[in-house]
Amino acid sequence: MFRHGNESLHDAAVEARETSPVPFLCECADEDCLGRVEVTTSQWGIVTKEANQYLMIAGHLHSEGEEVVGSLGEYEIARKPA
Repeated sequence: MFRHGNESLHDAAVEARETSPVPFLCECADEDCLGRVEVTTSQWGIVTKEANQYLMIAGHLHSEGEEVVGSLGEYEIARKPA
């Protein structure tokens, strides 16, 4: 759900040639999360190049089997099981 919305936002920002940080939705496991991760479209693209990697606010709820594999500033990069 969050990924689909973020992909649409990413595509619109790229089309508009936006270079400043964009407020993407936090992709944590909490379906009610209203958090935002503000990164550039190129940073978001690097994280999501791997289909099972997600960007979220550090400390937010993780899915079962998910592991933090890196960070991007104050945000965590999590890998969900395939």
